[in-house]
Amino acid sequence: MARPHIEFIHAQNVGWSRRADGAEEKVLNADPLSDEATLIVRYPAGFSAGANPDEAGAEEFFVLDGAITIDGMERGYHAYGFLPQGARLGARSTCDGAVLLVFRHASGDPNGMAGSADTIALDTPAMPWDVSTYDPKLAHLRLARKVLRLGPNDSGRTFLLTGMAHGVPAQATMLPAETHDHAEEMFMLQGAMWAPEGQMGTGAYFYRPPGILHGPHVSETGFVQIMRSPGANAIVTKWSDELRPLPIGAAYAPVLPEGTPTAWARALKPQDAW
Repeated sequence: MARPHIEFIHAQNVGWSRRADGAEEKVLNADPLSDEATLIVRYPAGFSAGANPDEAGAEEFFVLDGAITIDGMERGYHAYGFLPQGARLGARSTCDGAVLLVFRHASGDPNGMAGSADTIALDTPAMPWDVSTYDPKLAHLRLARKVLRLGPNDSGRTFLLTGMAHGVPAQATMLPAETHDHAEEMFMLQGAMWAPEGQMGTGAYFYRPPGILHGPHVSETGFVQIMRSPGANAIVTKWSDELRPLPIGAAYAPVLPEGTPTAWARALKPQDAW
């Protein structure tokens, strides 16, 4: 069984659970047949733990808040790292606490093992944005990206994606939808983007298995998101012949797996900006 289709949830609606090591976590999506999962982990002030055990799957992490020292290196705001399985890495501590987005790979995945996958430590704010090679059908979003990881054997890419404000086509009122032959996963870091299922704001998360028709997407405010394409290092998009209306103003209508807590389907109320 593949990881379930979620399109989309607000992480704010997912409850925290306490772990045996004293940290707290929100599981956003998990494979029912393995330990592969995407989660938010909140480490309390003074937390300390040793290296990942050899049997634990590879770990990707992205610092959402605070700072944490991993393997002797302090990782601050929006730092990214990849820790291969069996590398005996991952010893961590934090003085004031930290919140991390974690992509946990399945234990035994050959593309996440030490000797096949490289250890990565990136200061993503210092990296330049790449504005090349985007599909002309997405020109209205004025996209740029930072590639954080390319997996061995075409096993998947992790990258930051940003779109400028006023990312709505000036003339068109209809746009095509899209599909991919690989899975697609996203967590919204800042800003907002409209989809037929509603407006994805900060904390929005989706996981699409291969072949899911989705979009179109537009953004009035701009956005920054972290994305993964499990199963492919290069995204190939197939566009639909049928056009769909721009989704500005769409009501929140998530696609959720059976048994999802009812709170996950709750729409977030907008907060006053001033």
